[in-house]
Amino acid sequence: MIKISRNRHSIASALIVVSMMLGFSALSQAHQEKGKPVSFNSYPPVAYINETTQEIDGPVAALVKAVNKKLMRDTTFQFNPLPRMFVELEAHRADAAFNMSYNTERAKKWHYSLPVHVVNYGLFVKKDNPLDYSSRQQLSGLTIATYGPTNMSKKVEKFAKKIPGARVVIENDFEHVFKMLEADRFGKRGVVYVPDVVGFDTIKEFKLQNVRYAGPDIKNLYYVIFVKETVSKEYVDAFNQVLLTFHRDGTMTDIYARYNGSVTANVPAIEDMVVPGH
Repeated sequence: MIKISRNRHSIASALIVVSMMLGFSALSQAHQEKGKPVSFNSYPPVAYINETTQEIDGPVAALVKAVNKKLMRDTTFQFNPLPRMFVELEAHRADAAFNMSYNTERAKKWHYSLPVHVVNYGLFVKKDNPLDYSSRQQLSGLTIATYGPTNMSKKVEKFAKKIPGARVVIENDFEHVFKMLEADRFGKRGVVYVPDVVGFDTIKEFKLQNVRYAGPDIKNLYYVIFVKETVSKEYVDAFNQVLLTFHRDGTMTDIYARYNGSVTANVPAIEDMVVPGH
């Protein structure tokens, strides 16, 4: 009996030790997951490199940093041309990115945040172009220039097919598009189709005296996206909770108000603060 009792005691002790080891392992794994930096990527003209700090900066970049500080989550940031940013996401060398539009194909591989920026896609023209834009049918026979490949450029290609005589030009750089417009490279009545904020900021930064806004087309919301294969849904949910709090308590507005130079952002309306596709 004593021998059996000792075996039972040994077994019980062993089970306790194993349980403690498993518990410690799980806690350690959770700690490592919590401490693993999330790598964010962005692109011009959404963000820029601060000449003083040599770090990525801009209104949405500052917001993302503030949210992660609240979550006590370490982050790293990359800054790449738009095509390279997509390469980094596909290769899982980046976990997240901003500012990104929503579409159903992207949602298969990415988690989406609440919106962090709102714009109107709009049209810019030379000042001597009389266009007062209100309808896409006004673009009949014109060259519509934009930059990409982006969700926006794909939308332009799609709707231009329904406009008689419309021609689409897609450049890989937003600055180049506006310089081509000034040089009449798209014809005397050519237009540039971009987010209105990008257009206003570009005109301001490069002192484009001969370009003006012709009018809005459609509203578009931008989000932070997270690669599903590398970022947990729990983290995304926590990110969104802090983001919603910052929207409600005015923190987002205060952060964006600090940026009135060449890169700006607009606070979405409260009715827009939902995760797309839900």
